[in-house]
Amino acid sequence: MPVDYVPRKFGEAELGRLRRLINRDWLAVVAPEFVDLGEDAPGWPMCVCFEKRYRRASGAVSFHFEPQDTKCDAWKRLLELVEEAASDGREEFDPRGAMNPGDWSRIVTLPPTISRLKSVTRLLLYGSHLVRLPPEIGQMAALETFTPYTSWRLHWFPYEITRCKNLRDSTVSTRVLYGNYKYRPPFPRLDFPGISSGGVSGSERRTRPPIPGTHELTRHCSVCDQPFKDMGSHRVWISLRVATDVLPLLVNACSEECLRRLPKPPDDYVQEPHRGGPEVQQPAATYG
Repeated sequence: MPVDYVPRKFGEAELGRLRRLINRDWLAVVAPEFVDLGEDAPGWPMCVCFEKRYRRASGAVSFHFEPQDTKCDAWKRLLELVEEAASDGREEFDPRGAMNPGDWSRIVTLPPTISRLKSVTRLLLYGSHLVRLPPEIGQMAALETFTPYTSWRLHWFPYEITRCKNLRDSTVSTRVLYGNYKYRPPFPRLDFPGISSGGVSGSERRTRPPIPGTHELTRHCSVCDQPFKDMGSHRVWISLRVATDVLPLLVNACSEECLRRLPKPPDDYVQEPHRGGPEVQQPAATYG
């Protein structure tokens, strides 16, 4: 049914009511990404990645592997909005405000063409279904305000966002971040290639890890910006302050030298780059 069709609203409300009655362990297996926030916001894409029952069922915290459907009308509309914003030089980019809710819910990443938004100072992504952002966000040189608040499945950010030197103000739902100070959920382990800041291809989804030497991806180094063949040997996590929040950042570096150039994390966070996994010792959680 169309998203604005009244009977659909009743159906969605009933599904939301029923979902709250389902055993959470079972729901975590068949639909781990969706859980209702309650009567105030039924149907929002709350994530259960950090819940202990889900982590027991899955073995550990893991990445969201939802691929972006680049053939759907929602993606085409988003591309149009980026082009319009780049052409007219606007200072605020708010794609949610220009898309219907159904289309907005189908967007799990932004297109690399956001690199063209050179005049945008305010990027508003409130209430999104995003699970990742492309490294091209680092090319938004004028960016000052970044608001992905209530993007419940956006657990990490590309290191390239640190290139936004004018970024001063951020509003992030910190409790859903890897390693956040409130709950200290573990970081996913970076054991093998296949996780990129910009997206996940069909061959890179959660399957058996590729044999080393059989999978190569050409990308630009997160640190020095030089192109290199990425085999995942210098892929690490680091927590750094970005604007007003400390964010978990995924670094795709080309060498040990670039890893040594990474800044020191703030106090009360893991003090060096790491590969993730439950064995990483984090400071105590604030909320226990």
